[in-house]
Amino acid sequence: MPVSLLLATGVLGALLAAAAATDIRERRVPNRLNLTVLLGGVAASTLLPLSRVTPLEALTGIGIGLGVWFPMYLARLVGAGDVKLMAASGAWLGGAGILWASLWAALAGGVLGLVWIVGHRGVQSAAIALGHALRSPRLLQLQPTDRRERVPYAVAIALGVFAAWCQHHEALLTIVDAHALFSAN
Repeated sequence: MPVSLLLATGVLGALLAAAAATDIRERRVPNRLNLTVLLGGVAASTLLPLSRVTPLEALTGIGIGLGVWFPMYLARLVGAGDVKLMAASGAWLGGAGILWASLWAALAGGVLGLVWIVGHRGVQSAAIALGHALRSPRLLQLQPTDRRERVPYAVAIALGVFAAWCQHHEALLTIVDAHALFSAN
């Protein structure tokens, strides 16, 4: 893997980890952090010679990320910081990549939400709540509760975005070459 792509992977990973950690700690993703993710993605699409995302693709990714996630904010399924984080991540991933990131984030978010509700309500109460939510999806909306009770969804977004980045750049296969780890010289 070229050094510039390895560096970009590290920067994106660090920014996503910071967003997830902040959301866990404060239940919000600061605008400054989202702006840093956005500017980093635009810079990567412009400066990386081997980037698979052009500046135009970066803008497309931002628009698609906003278009996919803003309705979820309107439905009170995620917070505004989550929408901005996903839109900003579109600059790193482009249009197709942000759709993959959305899929991976939704899957990770489902698991995170399930673990969260079981941890806060117990298995029996969580099963009852899930049954009610399946019959009436509006019950999944964010209720006006204490911030500490909300699921830190930036964790799922970070996992989804990083998975899509690695998928798009085949980064995991290049960073960890299992054959080289286990072969004898």
